[in-house]
Amino acid sequence: MISFENIDKYDRLYAFYMRYLNIAHNHVYYRHFYVINPENIPPKGEPTIVIANHQNGLMDALAILHTLARDNRQPVFIARGDIYKKSWLAYILRFLKILPTFRTRDGDRSDIRSNLAIYDRAARILKDGGTLVIFPEATHQHGHFMNTFKKGFCRIAFSAEEIHGFSLGLKVLPLNIHYSNYFNFQSDLMVTVGEPFTFEELFDLYKEHPNDAYLALNDKARARVKALTPDIDIPEYYNEIEALTHIMSEPLLRHKKLKVNYLPNQKDAAMTIIARLKQYREEQEPAFNNLMEETREYVSLLTKRGLHHWVINKKLSTFRLVGRILLMILSLPIFFFGYINNFIPTFITQRITSKVKDPMFHSSVQYSLGSIAIFPLYYILLLTVVWLISKHFWIAIAYVFLSAITAFFVHYYKIALRKFYTVFHAMRLRQTADYRTLSSLNKIITGTMEGLLF
Repeated sequence: MISFENIDKYDRLYAFYMRYLNIAHNHVYYRHFYVINPENIPPKGEPTIVIANHQNGLMDALAILHTLARDNRQPVFIARGDIYKKSWLAYILRFLKILPTFRTRDGDRSDIRSNLAIYDRAARILKDGGTLVIFPEATHQHGHFMNTFKKGFCRIAFSAEEIHGFSLGLKVLPLNIHYSNYFNFQSDLMVTVGEPFTFEELFDLYKEHPNDAYLALNDKARARVKALTPDIDIPEYYNEIEALTHIMSEPLLRHKKLKVNYLPNQKDAAMTIIARLKQYREEQEPAFNNLMEETREYVSLLTKRGLHHWVINKKLSTFRLVGRILLMILSLPIFFFGYINNFIPTFITQRITSKVKDPMFHSSVQYSLGSIAIFPLYYILLLTVVWLISKHFWIAIAYVFLSAITAFFVHYYKIALRKFYTVFHAMRLRQTADYRTLSSLNKIITGTMEGLLF
């Protein structure tokens, strides 16, 4: 039986492991990792419950972990109990400071009853000045929208205050986790830290009607996270509104003379676009519905023709296209060197990832197996082989270093190749009726959106 009694105690081995994860997460897997408003994080030693939106499996937990790592704190996470079902995995999860909590569909009645002990342990962690992290949605989803919050964190919060005679001063810290891309290696990640809040105004209600207090705290907490989130809460037009955020973010940022390739700016632009579209729907619903229909037709035709919105109405130069071809040909030797020397770990990582049914766990697998295990072990093996063959240690070091660097080159070369194909494909289609329709719809949609935003 695994004991969680000392799960919140400082662990030196865990601290060492987190430093390794920090390098792999912040400087290898992600191109940029931004923490916005870190000054809002309560000092270490102040009892804090961290709550956040949940989209991307393990990567969300790591984003929070590295956000809180500045003062070497070791927060305790609460996760769904079904991941504890395998005993070998349970010991790893315990080492990673993860407490299980069971939903009705995860286990039998004994599992559900064990939640009371877990909630009590979590409350005592907070009483001792610890930091607890929980995702109140209790599930992850692909998309910029929020699910309802479960009451588990509210039970823990009020229990912690009750144990301390309602004088603990527990703070709830809302976060938003936002990705430039959920799945791609070398994408960008940001965490926005909201202002921490307390809930002493609900203590009297809790003493008389606990469930009403849970609901009130739930609503308050969700509103705080929602305010930080680009939340598309119009499900019937989700795809269209998300497409418009992609289409209009860059023009909006250029209009405001802000940096385009900066994820915090992109997130702010998306939130502005979403808010303006909601307002447009309230004020002019027929016109809003017409915009949604035009956007749906536009996106559908883009998909049909295998194009992307950024290439429509773009000035396509044959001279520039030829220049790109020459540059890519000249850089082919570097690509082949990187591709050949990284084929084995890439193939293994991709093969394992393809067997994971839930796509929102793909980046978790790529990171946890690829970036921190398979690739490092492969490079150690490659170093050994080259050293034995060459008889020169520094030649082996240089070879492995070049192999690792060119792995990044291969990644960006593939991106450039896809963009080249998109431009070439668009040039071939310029005289077709579908392209003319796309061009016309693009002008109509961007014209309407510019009128709303500028």
